[in-house]
Amino acid sequence: MTLARIGAAFSRHLSSYKAEAQAQRRIARTLFEDLRPFVPPCPRILEAGHGSGFLTSGLITLAPRVFWLNDLAAPLPDLAWTAPPARLAGDIAQLALPQRLDLIASSSMLQWIPNPESLIQGFCGALAPGGILAISSFGPENFAELAALGLPPGASSYRRGAALAAALPAEMELLAARDDAIPVHFPTAQALFAHLRATGVNGLLGGRLRPAALKALMARMNREGDLTLTYRPSYCLARKSGQTGVTRKQV
Repeated sequence: MTLARIGAAFSRHLSSYKAEAQAQRRIARTLFEDLRPFVPPCPRILEAGHGSGFLTSGLITLAPRVFWLNDLAAPLPDLAWTAPPARLAGDIAQLALPQRLDLIASSSMLQWIPNPESLIQGFCGALAPGGILAISSFGPENFAELAALGLPPGASSYRRGAALAAALPAEMELLAARDDAIPVHFPTAQALFAHLRATGVNGLLGGRLRPAALKALMARMNREGDLTLTYRPSYCLARKSGQTGVTRKQV
């Protein structure tokens, strides 16, 4: 699966993503609440994979001195900017990162990166002493219901929270690493696949099936009745050594 295909899939559904992606909205809110106590005043921030701005809307309340925004496909979020952010468009794994950052945050993006461990290490290298890394991804059990039906994984690099933490270099202090589950229920298989389509994932899952095969699969799902998708977000929060005077919070 190429990043170009991923970008195209999400670009086609930007208008429906914001309304439909309630799990991703909840994940971004959780990540922001985790990171907020650790960020210094007027921080230098990079957000990787801003998408519709679920996490961005929280980050701007931190009154960043400089704010870099990255995404593969999405335009800048339509928010009440006091100052325009710095645009860093393209594949974040291939871009030169700004340095001495106080916060690098990324919500529901890392699973699309072929080598997330390398990117995590690059993020850590771009942090200033005391800087915070706050990331969320998805674990291998994400959409386990679809895997049980024989559909392939939607993303290339699912990682649990412990695996994200294991990628941290030695100079990083782990503050939190954990996993969660967010079940989403649907009245019909058609509604379930409409949700995937509206969030840009259908072309990477059910969209691989021929129409007749997809129709047969949905009929089977409707007969069996339990129409649930379970998102399995994973979180990792860490701080680069060198900061003093901050009380550690157990998340």
